[in-house]
Order: sequence, then structure tokens, then C-alpha cells
Amino acid sequence: MKILKTLLLPIHYAMYGFSFLISAIYSFFCNIPIFFCKKIGGNKTLNMQNFWERQKDCPENFLLVLLYLISFASLVNIFVPKTSSPVQQVKVFTYQNIHTIENSSEEAVPEIEYSYDSQIDFASLLARNSDTIGYLEVSGTNISYPVVQTTDNDYYLDHDFNHNYSLRGAIFADYRNSYSSLPLNNIIYGHHRLDNTMFGPLDTLFTQEYYASTDHQIFFLTQDKIYIYEVFSVYEIDPEIYYLTTRFNTETEYMEFLITLKSRSLYDFGVDLEESSRILTLSTCNNDNTGRLVVHAKLVVESSL
Repeated sequence: MKILKTLLLPIHYAMYGFSFLISAIYSFFCNIPIFFCKKIGGNKTLNMQNFWERQKDCPENFLLVLLYLISFASLVNIFVPKTSSPVQQVKVFTYQNIHTIENSSEEAVPEIEYSYDSQIDFASLLARNSDTIGYLEVSGTNISYPVVQTTDNDYYLDHDFNHNYSLRGAIFADYRNSYSSLPLNNIIYGHHRLDNTMFGPLDTLFTQEYYASTDHQIFFLTQDKIYIYEVFSVYEIDPEIYYLTTRFNTETEYMEFLITLKSRSLYDFGVDLEESSRILTLSTCNNDNTGRLVVHAKLVVESSL
């Protein structure tokens, strides 16, 4: 028992000291209005003086006010959209291409124009974070972020692009993907933020309005290439690792994988898949953080810049 008391003694004095500090600060701030009330005088100021005199004996009120302020600041941080630091726009990447859809019938073959015009300064991004491996933009949303990659899938869950601790995290690529050559399944993660930042706007891709539109493109840029993808599957699922598979033993195994992903989709986007198809996977949590929202897109254009 004596040992326990000895161990708890520093904690006791620390708590006592903290309480004394709070009381002293509270008393100081209460004395300021009291001082001015005495200088001014009058019935109203006398009542105010009595009010602040009473507050001096109630330091717990200071703690309650402090708690309310912290709670309010936390709610603002969660729900009020924040604008990320602007990327210095210096180097302009412009790409335009006419992609012809393969059609085995003798009917007229439709043509789709893929175009991308953006200003991304990779030198500036790399100077701020050497983990930068690309830049991601999703049409129809405000998703437009640099993509980072490190040696695990944990660090950027609670660190932002500038390596600061942040519950917003960053948009990051699966550590198993190698970008010396584009992987078969290019996986990118981001938090599903309620303030419509990070991967929060992926909800848009699950709507009937998005499906009815003709713009289902996702753009992924590196320093010397642009990759344009067409969305072919969107779905919500319990946490699993199947759709996060990055290695396949045979083309047949990979084709079965693609067929499974497509069959899960809420909508049929009419995108054909082959054994040679390379895909982009965007993964985030659902609204109540119990499952996953998943988007898959097929690579349709790869071009040097």
C-alpha cells in the first residue's frame, strides 16, 4: 500500500498544481472586469462586479467554457471544408486524343474524345514531399490531389501531404504497387471525409445522376505520363482484401478477378475488360465506417507528356 501511495504521489501533486494553475488563470481574468467595473461605477456596473466576484469562487466554470470551446473547434474542423495549400502552377500538361471504341459489328463505331488540360508543378510537389508519385483527378468531383507512397499503408492514414499529423491523412498509393511500370491493379486510398474533402466526394460516383452522365473519367498523372481511366464498377462492401489483390498467377486468374469486380457494380457502365486490362482502384470507408466504398476504372489511354 505504501508503494502505491508513493507512485500516486507525483500524480496527486501534478493534479493539485494543475488545479491551482487553472484557478489562478481564472481569477486573473475575473479580476480584469471587476477592476473596470469599480472604475466606472453605477448600478449596472455594480451588478456586473458582483457577477464576476461570484465567478472567482467557481473555477470549474472556466473548465466548462474551455470544454465548450474545444468541442466547437473540433466540430468546425470536421464539418467546415478546408482548402488545401495551392499548388504552384507552372508546368502545363495538355493532352488530347481521339479514342476509338472497338466494335465487332459493322455498325458505325462511336468515337470518344479524351482530353485533359491542367497545371501541375511536380518539382514543387516533390520539394514539399519526396514521396510524391503522381497526381489524381476524378471527373465530376472536386477530387484533385497529389498522390504519395511510402513503405506501408499506415503512415498517411494520419499524416497529411506535408508530413503533419492530421486525421484527414493524405491520398496515398498502396505500398505494394510499383510505379517503375504501371501495375495491373493500381490501388489508391483516401479518407471518406464528411466535409467533402479527400475521398468524401466519391459518393457522387454512386448516384444515378453520375451514371447517366457521359463523363466517367479518372486522370492519373506522373512526371512524364498521363493515364486516363474509364469507371466500370462502383459498389459498397464489407471490409475485405480480395479487391486489393495486386499479384496474379495467371491471366485466367486475373480475368476472373476483373469479372468479379464488374459483377459487383451498382451500374453497368458498358466497359469491356480483357486479360491485358490494367485498372485503377479507389478505396475509402463508407459513411458509418463499417464497410468500404470501392471504385474501379479501366485504363483507356496511356501517353507520354
